[in-house]
Amino acid sequence: MGDERTDDETFAVSPPADEYLGYLLDDVVSDHMDANRRLARRAVNIVEAVDFAERRPYVYTTADGELATKIAERAVVFDVSLRLQLGEKAVRDLIRLTRDARRWLPQLWRRAEEGYVALPLVDSTLAGAYRLLPAPDATKEEKDAAAAAVRELDSRADDWAVACTPAGFRSRLARLVEKLDARRADERHAMALRDRRVIVEHAGDGMSWVSALVPTLDAVAIKRRLTATAKHVAKDRAETRSRDQIRADLFSGWLRGAGTPTAVKTKVFVTVPVTLLAGGGDAPNPSVPVETAEIVGHGPIPPLVAKQLFLDAKAFRRLITDPVRGVVVDMDRRVYRSTGAQRDWIVLQHHLCTRDGCTRLAMEADIDHDVPWSQGGKTNLRLLRPLCPPDHGRRHQTTFAYRTRENGTVEVSTPTGYTTPEEPPF
Repeated sequence: MGDERTDDETFAVSPPADEYLGYLLDDVVSDHMDANRRLARRAVNIVEAVDFAERRPYVYTTADGELATKIAERAVVFDVSLRLQLGEKAVRDLIRLTRDARRWLPQLWRRAEEGYVALPLVDSTLAGAYRLLPAPDATKEEKDAAAAAVRELDSRADDWAVACTPAGFRSRLARLVEKLDARRADERHAMALRDRRVIVEHAGDGMSWVSALVPTLDAVAIKRRLTATAKHVAKDRAETRSRDQIRADLFSGWLRGAGTPTAVKTKVFVTVPVTLLAGGGDAPNPSVPVETAEIVGHGPIPPLVAKQLFLDAKAFRRLITDPVRGVVVDMDRRVYRSTGAQRDWIVLQHHLCTRDGCTRLAMEADIDHDVPWSQGGKTNLRLLRPLCPPDHGRRHQTTFAYRTRENGTVEVSTPTGYTTPEEPPF
Protein backbone atom coordinates (compact mmCIF):
# COMPACT_ATOMS: atom_id res chain seq x y z
CA MET A 1 0.00 0.00 0.00
CA GLY A 2 3.10 2.21 0.30
CA ASP A 3 3.01 3.16 -3.42
CA GLU A 4 -0.45 4.76 -3.23
CA ARG A 5 -0.62 8.54 -3.72
CA THR A 6 -3.03 11.03 -2.25
CA ASP A 7 -5.01 13.35 -4.50
CA ASP A 8 -2.71 16.19 -3.48
CA GLU A 9 0.38 14.20 -4.43
CA THR A 10 -1.11 13.19 -7.82
CA PHE A 11 -2.02 16.80 -8.59
CA ALA A 12 1.47 17.90 -7.67
CA VAL A 13 3.12 15.78 -10.40
CA SER A 14 0.48 16.47 -13.08
CA PRO A 15 1.21 19.12 -15.74
CA PRO A 16 -0.44 22.51 -15.28
CA ALA A 17 -3.95 22.75 -16.74
CA ASP A 18 -3.00 25.30 -19.41
CA GLU A 19 -0.04 23.18 -20.51
CA TYR A 20 -2.16 20.02 -20.70
CA LEU A 21 -4.86 21.81 -22.68
CA GLY A 22 -2.17 23.07 -25.03
CA TYR A 23 -1.07 19.47 -25.66
CA LEU A 24 -4.64 18.49 -26.53
CA LEU A 25 -5.11 21.39 -28.93
CA ASP A 26 -1.74 20.75 -30.60
CA ASP A 27 -2.91 17.20 -31.23
CA VAL A 28 -6.13 18.54 -32.77
CA VAL A 29 -4.10 20.69 -35.18
CA SER A 30 -1.77 17.81 -35.97
CA ASP A 31 -4.70 15.49 -36.69
CA HIS A 32 -6.28 18.15 -38.91
CA MET A 33 -3.12 18.50 -40.98
CA ASP A 34 -2.71 14.74 -41.16
CA ALA A 35 -6.28 14.46 -42.50
CA ASN A 36 -5.54 17.08 -45.18
CA ARG A 37 -2.36 15.25 -46.16
CA ARG A 38 -4.15 11.90 -46.37
CA LEU A 39 -6.92 13.31 -48.55
CA ALA A 40 -4.40 14.90 -50.92
CA ARG A 41 -2.44 11.65 -51.09
CA ARG A 42 -5.67 9.72 -51.74
CA ALA A 43 -6.47 12.06 -54.62
CA VAL A 44 -3.02 11.57 -56.14
CA ASN A 45 -3.32 7.78 -55.85
CA ILE A 46 -6.69 7.86 -57.62
CA VAL A 47 -5.20 9.85 -60.50
CA GLU A 48 -2.30 7.41 -60.72
CA ALA A 49 -4.76 4.49 -60.80
CA VAL A 50 -6.65 6.10 -63.68
CA ASP A 51 -3.42 6.75 -65.60
CA PHE A 52 -2.32 3.16 -65.03
CA ALA A 53 -5.65 1.74 -66.22
CA GLU A 54 -5.58 3.88 -69.36
CA ARG A 55 -2.13 2.48 -70.20
CA ARG A 56 -3.25 -1.10 -69.49
CA PRO A 57 -6.95 -1.25 -70.46
CA TYR A 58 -6.89 -5.04 -70.70
CA VAL A 59 -7.43 -5.12 -66.91
CA TYR A 60 -11.03 -4.00 -67.49
CA THR A 61 -11.95 -4.80 -71.07
CA THR A 62 -11.22 -7.00 -74.06
CA ALA A 63 -11.82 -4.11 -76.48
CA ASP A 64 -8.98 -2.64 -78.51
CA GLY A 65 -7.62 0.76 -79.41
CA GLU A 66 -9.04 4.09 -78.34
CA LEU A 67 -12.34 2.50 -77.30
CA ALA A 68 -10.50 0.29 -74.82
CA THR A 69 -8.84 3.33 -73.23
CA LYS A 70 -12.19 5.10 -72.80
CA ILE A 71 -13.84 2.00 -71.33
CA ALA A 72 -10.93 1.45 -68.94
CA GLU A 73 -11.05 5.07 -67.75
CA ARG A 74 -14.77 4.82 -66.98
CA ALA A 75 -14.28 1.41 -65.39
CA VAL A 76 -11.53 2.45 -62.97
CA VAL A 77 -13.61 5.46 -61.88
CA PHE A 78 -16.47 3.06 -61.16
CA ASP A 79 -14.08 0.74 -59.30
CA VAL A 80 -12.94 3.62 -57.08
CA SER A 81 -16.52 4.73 -56.46
CA LEU A 82 -17.49 1.24 -55.29
CA ARG A 83 -14.55 0.96 -52.91
CA LEU A 84 -14.98 4.47 -51.43
CA GLN A 85 -18.78 4.44 -51.61
CA LEU A 86 -18.67 7.74 -53.47
CA GLY A 87 -20.66 8.74 -56.51
CA GLU A 88 -18.85 8.52 -59.83
CA LYS A 89 -19.28 12.28 -60.29
CA ALA A 90 -17.55 12.90 -56.95
CA VAL A 91 -14.64 10.70 -58.08
CA ARG A 92 -14.39 12.52 -61.41
CA ASP A 93 -14.49 15.88 -59.65
CA LEU A 94 -11.64 14.74 -57.42
CA ILE A 95 -9.60 13.63 -60.45
CA ARG A 96 -10.25 16.94 -62.21
CA LEU A 97 -9.29 18.90 -59.10
CA THR A 98 -6.02 17.01 -58.64
CA ARG A 99 -4.89 17.16 -62.25
CA ASP A 100 -5.77 20.84 -62.71
CA ALA A 101 -4.37 21.95 -59.35
CA ARG A 102 -1.06 20.23 -60.06
CA ARG A 103 -0.97 21.95 -63.44
CA TRP A 104 -2.23 25.48 -62.65
CA LEU A 105 -1.66 25.86 -58.88
CA PRO A 106 1.55 23.95 -58.08
CA GLN A 107 2.41 26.06 -55.01
CA LEU A 108 -1.05 25.73 -53.45
CA TRP A 109 -1.13 22.01 -54.23
CA ARG A 110 2.15 21.60 -52.38
CA ARG A 111 0.48 23.21 -49.37
CA ALA A 112 -2.36 20.70 -49.69
CA GLU A 113 0.12 17.81 -49.71
CA GLU A 114 1.79 19.31 -46.63
CA GLY A 115 -1.57 19.49 -44.87
CA TYR A 116 -1.91 23.28 -44.61
CA VAL A 117 -4.94 23.62 -46.88
CA ALA A 118 -8.03 21.45 -47.36
CA LEU A 119 -9.12 20.31 -50.81
CA PRO A 120 -12.35 22.41 -50.83
CA LEU A 121 -10.21 25.57 -50.66
CA VAL A 122 -8.04 24.26 -53.49
CA ASP A 123 -11.21 23.69 -55.50
CA SER A 124 -12.42 27.24 -54.79
CA THR A 125 -9.07 28.61 -55.97
CA LEU A 126 -9.28 26.49 -59.10
CA ALA A 127 -12.68 28.01 -59.88
CA GLY A 128 -10.97 31.39 -59.79
CA ALA A 129 -8.14 30.13 -62.01
CA TYR A 130 -10.66 28.86 -64.56
CA ARG A 131 -12.05 32.39 -64.82
CA LEU A 132 -8.57 33.70 -65.63
CA LEU A 133 -7.61 31.13 -68.26
CA PRO A 134 -7.56 32.46 -71.84
CA ALA A 135 -10.04 31.52 -74.54
CA PRO A 136 -8.86 28.96 -77.14
CA ASP A 137 -8.60 31.66 -79.81
CA ALA A 138 -6.73 34.16 -77.60
CA THR A 139 -3.67 35.98 -78.88
CA LYS A 140 -0.19 35.26 -77.55
CA GLU A 141 -0.29 38.46 -75.50
CA GLU A 142 -3.64 37.47 -73.96
CA LYS A 143 -2.36 33.99 -73.15
CA ASP A 144 0.79 35.39 -71.52
CA ALA A 145 -1.27 37.83 -69.46
CA ALA A 146 -3.63 35.05 -68.34
CA ALA A 147 -0.71 32.80 -67.37
CA ALA A 148 0.79 35.62 -65.31
CA ALA A 149 -2.54 36.20 -63.56
CA VAL A 150 -2.87 32.52 -62.66
CA ARG A 151 0.69 32.49 -61.31
CA GLU A 152 -0.09 35.49 -59.12
CA LEU A 153 -3.24 33.78 -57.88
CA ASP A 154 -1.24 30.68 -57.00
CA SER A 155 1.42 32.69 -55.18
CA ARG A 156 -1.06 34.72 -53.13
CA ALA A 157 -3.16 31.63 -52.28
CA ASP A 158 0.03 29.90 -51.15
CA ASP A 159 0.57 32.68 -48.59
CA TRP A 160 -3.07 32.75 -47.45
CA ALA A 161 -3.18 28.98 -46.91
CA VAL A 162 -1.01 29.21 -43.76
CA ALA A 163 -2.31 32.51 -42.39
CA CYS A 164 -6.04 32.87 -43.12
CA THR A 165 -9.25 31.25 -41.95
CA PRO A 166 -11.31 29.56 -44.69
CA ALA A 167 -13.73 32.52 -44.71
CA GLY A 168 -10.85 34.99 -44.94
CA PHE A 169 -9.21 32.91 -47.67
CA ARG A 170 -12.37 32.90 -49.80
CA SER A 171 -12.97 36.61 -49.26
CA ARG A 172 -9.45 37.51 -50.40
CA LEU A 173 -9.73 35.04 -53.27
CA ALA A 174 -12.92 36.66 -54.61
CA ARG A 175 -11.41 40.15 -54.51
CA LEU A 176 -8.18 39.05 -56.17
CA VAL A 177 -9.92 37.16 -58.99
CA GLU A 178 -12.16 40.16 -59.67
CA LYS A 179 -9.04 42.35 -59.87
CA LEU A 180 -7.10 39.96 -62.13
CA ASP A 181 -9.97 39.12 -64.50
CA ALA A 182 -9.33 41.23 -67.58
CA ARG A 183 -12.51 40.20 -69.40
CA ARG A 184 -15.40 42.58 -69.90
CA ALA A 185 -18.61 42.03 -67.93
CA ASP A 186 -20.47 40.79 -71.02
CA GLU A 187 -17.77 38.19 -71.65
CA ARG A 188 -18.00 36.94 -68.07
CA HIS A 189 -21.79 36.73 -68.39
CA ALA A 190 -21.46 34.68 -71.58
CA MET A 191 -19.19 32.24 -69.76
CA ALA A 192 -21.54 31.97 -66.77
CA LEU A 193 -24.49 31.45 -69.11
CA ARG A 194 -23.03 28.13 -70.17
CA ASP A 195 -23.62 26.76 -66.65
CA ARG A 196 -27.41 27.26 -66.68
CA ARG A 197 -29.27 24.20 -65.47
CA VAL A 198 -32.21 22.90 -63.43
CA ILE A 199 -31.76 21.03 -60.13
CA VAL A 200 -34.34 19.02 -58.19
CA GLU A 201 -33.64 18.31 -54.50
CA HIS A 202 -36.01 16.17 -52.44
CA ALA A 203 -36.83 17.80 -49.11
CA GLY A 204 -38.86 14.98 -47.50
CA ASP A 205 -42.51 14.85 -46.44
CA GLY A 206 -43.55 14.54 -50.06
CA MET A 207 -41.96 17.89 -51.01
CA SER A 208 -39.03 18.88 -53.26
CA TRP A 209 -37.15 22.02 -54.30
CA VAL A 210 -36.87 22.91 -58.00
CA SER A 211 -34.02 25.35 -58.70
CA ALA A 212 -32.89 26.83 -61.99
CA LEU A 213 -29.73 28.80 -62.77
CA VAL A 214 -30.90 31.30 -65.39
CA PRO A 215 -29.94 34.83 -66.47
CA THR A 216 -30.87 37.42 -63.83
CA LEU A 217 -33.13 39.26 -66.30
CA ASP A 218 -35.14 36.07 -66.83
CA ALA A 219 -35.30 35.36 -63.09
CA VAL A 220 -36.67 38.83 -62.36
CA ALA A 221 -39.26 38.48 -65.13
CA ILE A 222 -40.34 35.05 -63.82
CA LYS A 223 -40.77 36.37 -60.29
CA ARG A 224 -42.71 39.45 -61.47
CA ARG A 225 -45.10 37.36 -63.57
CA LEU A 226 -45.68 34.94 -60.68
CA THR A 227 -46.29 37.82 -58.28
CA ALA A 228 -48.61 39.70 -60.61
CA THR A 229 -50.70 36.59 -61.31
CA ALA A 230 -50.72 35.64 -57.61
CA LYS A 231 -52.05 39.10 -56.69
CA HIS A 232 -54.90 38.64 -59.18
CA VAL A 233 -55.73 35.13 -57.92
CA ALA A 234 -55.63 36.31 -54.28
CA LYS A 235 -58.49 38.76 -54.96
CA ASP A 236 -60.94 35.85 -55.09
CA ARG A 237 -62.88 35.89 -51.79
CA ALA A 238 -62.80 32.07 -51.71
CA GLU A 239 -59.00 31.99 -51.94
CA THR A 240 -57.34 30.79 -48.69
CA ARG A 241 -53.74 30.31 -49.85
CA SER A 242 -50.92 32.70 -48.97
CA ARG A 243 -49.13 34.67 -51.66
CA ASP A 244 -46.11 32.34 -51.47
CA GLN A 245 -48.33 29.25 -51.77
CA ILE A 246 -50.10 30.68 -54.81
CA ARG A 247 -46.78 31.50 -56.49
CA ALA A 248 -45.50 27.97 -55.83
CA ASP A 249 -48.69 26.42 -57.25
CA LEU A 250 -48.54 28.65 -60.34
CA PHE A 251 -44.87 27.80 -60.85
CA SER A 252 -45.63 24.07 -60.73
CA GLY A 253 -48.72 24.30 -62.92
CA TRP A 254 -47.06 26.40 -65.61
CA LEU A 255 -44.05 24.10 -65.87
CA ARG A 256 -46.24 20.99 -66.03
CA GLY A 257 -48.49 22.63 -68.61
CA ALA A 258 -51.59 21.99 -66.50
CA GLY A 259 -54.76 22.57 -68.51
CA THR A 260 -52.93 22.89 -71.85
CA PRO A 261 -52.66 20.51 -74.84
CA THR A 262 -48.95 20.09 -74.01
CA ALA A 263 -49.47 19.07 -70.37
CA VAL A 264 -46.81 16.66 -69.14
CA LYS A 265 -47.64 13.01 -69.76
CA THR A 266 -44.67 11.45 -67.98
CA LYS A 267 -45.55 8.16 -66.31
CA VAL A 268 -45.20 8.33 -62.51
CA PHE A 269 -45.67 5.15 -60.48
CA VAL A 270 -47.54 5.68 -57.23
CA THR A 271 -48.47 2.81 -54.91
CA VAL A 272 -51.52 3.51 -52.72
CA PRO A 273 -52.50 0.83 -50.11
CA VAL A 274 -56.23 0.16 -50.14
CA THR A 275 -56.32 0.78 -46.36
CA LEU A 276 -55.49 4.43 -47.00
CA LEU A 277 -58.32 4.78 -49.51
CA ALA A 278 -60.70 3.24 -46.98
CA GLY A 279 -59.50 5.58 -44.23
CA GLY A 280 -57.60 2.94 -42.29
CA GLY A 281 -54.29 4.74 -42.68
CA ASP A 282 -55.35 7.79 -40.70
CA ALA A 283 -55.43 6.08 -37.30
CA PRO A 284 -53.10 3.07 -37.52
CA ASN A 285 -53.18 0.28 -34.96
CA PRO A 286 -49.72 0.00 -33.37
CA SER A 287 -49.94 -3.80 -33.53
CA VAL A 288 -50.39 -3.76 -37.33
CA PRO A 289 -47.63 -2.73 -39.78
CA VAL A 290 -48.35 0.77 -41.11
CA GLU A 291 -48.86 0.90 -44.87
CA THR A 292 -47.81 4.08 -46.63
CA ALA A 293 -48.33 5.40 -50.13
CA GLU A 294 -45.20 6.27 -52.05
CA ILE A 295 -43.93 7.56 -55.35
CA VAL A 296 -41.87 4.64 -56.61
CA GLY A 297 -38.18 5.42 -56.30
CA HIS A 298 -38.73 8.69 -54.41
CA GLY A 299 -40.26 7.70 -51.09
CA PRO A 300 -43.45 8.10 -49.01
CA ILE A 301 -46.18 10.68 -49.57
CA PRO A 302 -48.86 11.78 -47.07
CA PRO A 303 -52.19 9.86 -47.03
CA LEU A 304 -54.22 12.91 -48.15
CA VAL A 305 -51.95 13.41 -51.17
CA ALA A 306 -52.30 9.72 -52.06
CA LYS A 307 -56.09 9.88 -51.87
CA GLN A 308 -56.18 12.98 -54.06
CA LEU A 309 -53.93 11.29 -56.65
CA PHE A 310 -56.30 8.33 -56.70
CA LEU A 311 -59.34 10.57 -57.17
CA ASP A 312 -57.63 12.57 -59.94
CA ALA A 313 -56.42 9.50 -61.85
CA LYS A 314 -58.27 8.84 -65.11
CA ALA A 315 -57.23 5.18 -65.01
CA PHE A 316 -55.30 2.95 -62.67
CA ARG A 317 -53.82 -0.52 -62.63
CA ARG A 318 -54.70 -2.96 -59.87
CA LEU A 319 -51.78 -4.39 -57.93
CA ILE A 320 -51.88 -7.24 -55.41
CA THR A 321 -49.39 -7.10 -52.53
CA ASP A 322 -48.53 -9.28 -49.57
CA PRO A 323 -50.45 -7.65 -46.65
CA VAL A 324 -47.72 -8.47 -44.14
CA ARG A 325 -44.53 -7.81 -46.08
CA GLY A 326 -46.03 -5.22 -48.45
CA VAL A 327 -44.20 -6.66 -51.47
CA VAL A 328 -45.64 -7.23 -54.92
CA VAL A 329 -46.75 -10.84 -55.43
CA ASP A 330 -49.02 -10.58 -58.48
CA MET A 331 -50.20 -8.08 -61.04
CA ASP A 332 -53.49 -7.64 -62.86
CA ARG A 333 -53.12 -9.37 -66.22
CA ARG A 334 -55.52 -7.00 -67.93
CA VAL A 335 -52.59 -5.40 -69.75
CA TYR A 336 -52.38 -5.54 -73.51
CA ARG A 337 -48.67 -5.20 -74.23
CA SER A 338 -46.71 -7.90 -72.42
CA THR A 339 -43.39 -6.09 -72.57
CA GLY A 340 -44.98 -3.00 -71.07
CA ALA A 341 -46.50 -5.07 -68.28
CA GLN A 342 -43.17 -6.70 -67.55
CA ARG A 343 -41.42 -3.32 -67.33
CA ASP A 344 -44.12 -1.93 -65.05
CA TRP A 345 -43.89 -4.99 -62.83
CA ILE A 346 -40.11 -4.68 -62.57
CA VAL A 347 -40.32 -0.95 -61.77
CA LEU A 348 -42.84 -1.59 -59.00
CA GLN A 349 -40.87 -4.50 -57.63
CA HIS A 350 -37.43 -2.86 -57.54
CA HIS A 351 -38.00 0.92 -57.57
CA LEU A 352 -34.29 1.54 -58.27
CA CYS A 353 -31.47 0.08 -60.33
CA THR A 354 -30.65 -3.22 -58.62
CA ARG A 355 -26.87 -2.77 -58.53
CA ASP A 356 -25.54 -2.31 -54.99
CA GLY A 357 -25.51 1.36 -54.05
CA CYS A 358 -27.10 2.72 -57.23
CA THR A 359 -29.96 5.18 -56.69
CA ARG A 360 -31.06 5.72 -60.29
CA LEU A 361 -34.76 5.08 -60.87
CA ALA A 362 -35.84 1.70 -62.24
CA MET A 363 -38.34 3.43 -64.52
CA GLU A 364 -35.37 5.08 -66.31
CA ALA A 365 -33.27 1.90 -66.36
CA ASP A 366 -32.63 -0.74 -69.00
CA ILE A 367 -34.20 -4.16 -68.49
CA ASP A 368 -31.29 -6.58 -68.29
CA HIS A 369 -31.35 -10.38 -68.65
CA ASP A 370 -29.78 -12.11 -65.66
CA VAL A 371 -28.58 -14.75 -68.12
CA PRO A 372 -27.61 -12.87 -71.31
CA TRP A 373 -30.00 -13.35 -74.24
CA SER A 374 -27.08 -14.42 -76.45
CA GLN A 375 -26.41 -17.26 -73.99
CA GLY A 376 -29.96 -18.56 -73.99
CA GLY A 377 -31.43 -16.31 -71.33
CA LYS A 378 -35.24 -16.17 -71.16
CA THR A 379 -37.37 -13.04 -71.11
CA ASN A 380 -39.45 -13.76 -68.05
CA LEU A 381 -39.92 -11.77 -64.87
CA ARG A 382 -37.88 -14.11 -62.70
CA LEU A 383 -34.81 -13.59 -64.90
CA LEU A 384 -35.11 -9.85 -65.58
CA ARG A 385 -33.73 -6.95 -63.56
CA PRO A 386 -33.44 -3.18 -63.99
CA LEU A 387 -29.92 -1.84 -64.55
CA CYS A 388 -29.30 1.84 -65.23
CA PRO A 389 -27.69 2.53 -68.65
CA PRO A 390 -24.14 2.99 -67.24
CA ASP A 391 -24.31 -0.31 -65.35
CA HIS A 392 -25.95 -2.10 -68.26
CA GLY A 393 -23.14 -0.92 -70.52
CA ARG A 394 -20.44 -1.91 -68.02
CA ARG A 395 -21.97 -5.34 -67.58
CA HIS A 396 -21.50 -6.10 -71.29
CA GLN A 397 -18.39 -4.04 -72.13
CA THR A 398 -16.10 -4.77 -69.19
CA THR A 399 -14.87 -7.67 -67.07
CA PHE A 400 -16.96 -6.61 -64.07
CA ALA A 401 -19.13 -9.53 -62.90
CA TYR A 402 -22.80 -8.80 -62.05
CA ARG A 403 -24.55 -11.46 -59.95
CA THR A 404 -28.17 -11.38 -58.78
CA ARG A 405 -28.76 -12.40 -55.16
CA GLU A 406 -31.82 -14.21 -53.84
CA ASN A 407 -33.31 -10.91 -52.67
CA GLY A 408 -33.06 -9.43 -56.17
CA THR A 409 -30.13 -7.07 -55.51
CA VAL A 410 -27.06 -7.27 -57.71
CA GLU A 411 -23.52 -7.54 -56.37
CA VAL A 412 -20.56 -6.44 -58.48
CA SER A 413 -17.13 -8.07 -58.46
CA THR A 414 -14.34 -5.99 -59.97
CA PRO A 415 -11.37 -7.47 -61.86
CA THR A 416 -9.13 -5.89 -59.19
CA GLY A 417 -10.54 -8.15 -56.47
CA TYR A 418 -13.30 -6.12 -54.79
CA THR A 419 -16.89 -7.35 -54.28
CA THR A 420 -19.68 -5.04 -53.15
CA PRO A 421 -21.23 -5.99 -49.79
CA GLU A 422 -24.93 -6.71 -49.40
CA GLU A 423 -26.77 -3.85 -47.72
CA PRO A 424 -28.56 -4.75 -44.45
CA PRO A 425 -32.39 -4.93 -44.58
CA PHE A 426 -34.21 -1.67 -43.90
